[in-house]
Amino acid sequence: MTAGTEVAYEDLIWVCTNLCELIEVENAALARHDSAAVRELAENKAALAQFYEQLVAPIAANPGLAEGLEPDRKEELAAIGNRLAELMVVNTTLLTAEIGACQRLMDALAAATRSQNGAVNYSPGGTLESRCGERSSLALDKTL
Repeated sequence: MTAGTEVAYEDLIWVCTNLCELIEVENAALARHDSAAVRELAENKAALAQFYEQLVAPIAANPGLAEGLEPDRKEELAAIGNRLAELMVVNTTLLTAEIGACQRLMDALAAATRSQNGAVNYSPGGTLESRCGERSSLALDKTL
């Protein structure tokens, strides 16, 4: 095989292993609702995913490239690829749930803000009240 027509086996193993480890950490952070930890991982995840895409692109364009690998290497790549795929399914589910929960919270806050009658003022006791005397739990000066 000539340069550019070989599967970068060692690089694929490295990037898949690192992606698996990172996604495991991210999944644990998502399960804890630790958005700060998820944000910290985002840059590394994006870089690893980009490197993975670059390595897999030649194989996607020419599936016959993988046929040149030794059987044990094929098995190892398949195993780590399956592990990565499983972790990504969980990751997608957790991210979708987290994003949905955040959206529902913002929608509820926006609805609560819109449902208030008139302007909101502070009462002499320091609580928020609407013009009609109802107490408010939230006051915003912007539309969400």
